[in-house]
Amino acid sequence: MSIKRMSLRFNLDNEADRKAWEYLKNITDSKNKAVITAVNQFYEPHAEITETIKETIRECLQNLSVIQTESPQPTETLSEEENLLLDSLDDFLGD
Repeated sequence: MSIKRMSLRFNLDNEADRKAWEYLKNITDSKNKAVITAVNQFYEPHAEITETIKETIRECLQNLSVIQTESPQPTETLSEEENLLLDSLDDFLGD
């Protein structure tokens, strides 16, 4: 097993450092595990939530049935000029 060591220093005059120290100081479980989780989530922030969202959508759509109905086609109205042109074509063709 290959283990890498790292030490951290917190400047308690810096607000971000102080907050991080307070979080770590109050952890009752493994501080090592907490730091590893935090680093991984920082660099892969959307991986877990993306999977949760995908799974939720899959579950919601699993029993959904889609019915497509045919909508009536709108009738196209012709202008007066177009009607006159069609009438003259009818006259020309002898209908």
